[in-house]
Amino acid sequence: MQTSRANRTSFSARLQTHQRRAPLQSCCSAAACTNEGQKPKIVGLGSVGLDYLAQVAAFPKPDEKLRTKQMETRGGGNCANALTAAARLGLEPHLVSKVGADSIGEEIEQELLSDGVQTSFLLKATDHPSPFTYIIVDKQGGTRTCIHTPGASYAPEDLDQNTIVRILSHAQLVYFDGRLTESAVVLARAARERGIPVLVEAERLRPTLEVLLQEADYVCTSAHFPQQWTGEASLGDALHTTLQRLPNIKWLVTTLGKNGSVLLERCPDQAGQTEVVLSKLLGTLLEEVSASKSSSNGNSSSCALGCTSNNKTYIRAGRVKSSDQAVKLLLQRSPGDSPEATAAAAQAASAEASANADPSNAASYSTRSGESAVLDGPLVAKMTVASAASLPQEAIEDTTGAGDAFIGTILYAVTQGMPHDKMLKLAAVVAACKCTALGARPGLPYAQDISPELLNA
Repeated sequence: MQTSRANRTSFSARLQTHQRRAPLQSCCSAAACTNEGQKPKIVGLGSVGLDYLAQVAAFPKPDEKLRTKQMETRGGGNCANALTAAARLGLEPHLVSKVGADSIGEEIEQELLSDGVQTSFLLKATDHPSPFTYIIVDKQGGTRTCIHTPGASYAPEDLDQNTIVRILSHAQLVYFDGRLTESAVVLARAARERGIPVLVEAERLRPTLEVLLQEADYVCTSAHFPQQWTGEASLGDALHTTLQRLPNIKWLVTTLGKNGSVLLERCPDQAGQTEVVLSKLLGTLLEEVSASKSSSNGNSSSCALGCTSNNKTYIRAGRVKSSDQAVKLLLQRSPGDSPEATAAAAQAASAEASANADPSNAASYSTRSGESAVLDGPLVAKMTVASAASLPQEAIEDTTGAGDAFIGTILYAVTQGMPHDKMLKLAAVVAACKCTALGARPGLPYAQDISPELLNA
């Protein structure tokens, strides 16, 4: 076994390899370019940092000493990772965030620029270090454990009117990763005033995230967020309540890990005639997708669509099933207020605040009276479920940043007007490809690595 020092790759060597592999000018596909070859501009406000990744054979026990199998230093942060994924697919992302005026901040910026992520709005704080995260990657268990040290916050005062105008000029979409929520709300409202769509990520409970969600046109959540936020016992009821609380959003996507993802698209009330319990419909579509994926065995033409990873692993696109038409979605539990759900949501908010070293601010992590409107009447929507992409178990190196890769692909798909079924397929493929390398970004594919039929709208 080699030591971590022997396995550590210098930033300059990684940058040279990266530039040899895929010159920036070749990253823009025909589908992703606008008139005169201009790439669509998107904006992201959120986290950026440096990740110190230690891959180990198995997660250490308390007081145990062990050696790393591999050690890497890579750029990280949800927003920066998602924008990198979008850049490699052919967009022109602009990051709005803050790092320290130190060598780590310089390394963070140079890696972003090498991938085509614009940093004109990346501020450098002279009185704070750059943010960084220690990540333990458990090869045997397939998990990663993160210990984050934050840097200076991007504050609302950093967003004067002139800066907002420059940030949003010609932007086609604005993305928020759920952090820096006070500043995010300011920029989101400015985007909405200008008719620019807003996509918000809800990975976990965060202070005043609920206010930001009310400004969203599109929302992407982690598997556990809907139940944490609503306190509902079942995922189906949690998705129902989440969509009801956010009357302005067009659709909600929730990732389900190895089970794929689910999308709920809001439809006009008069469009749905058939009533169905959301939990039952979700279960049925998940079973159909799983059965369809198992029976294909890679023989159908759709299975040819996919992506080739940097280590030459071919990742096949998964399957998609939908409700075909809008339906009236019902709760599994009885309608009306649920004291149990309210108590569970409050408990989740308190636990999240404590985990974030912010226990005195627990109230801002939970649903507050008046902040979340709940629509009266039926919830009419169309459901689409997609399986995960097909990736051999032995090809999985690290799942760090898989959700960021998924969301970065969603950003690309929205700017292209991509159909929802194709969007979920592509996002699953890009997320799986990311998992073939250590770190959040090295495994991200470029446009030329992906089947054109899958990439193009």
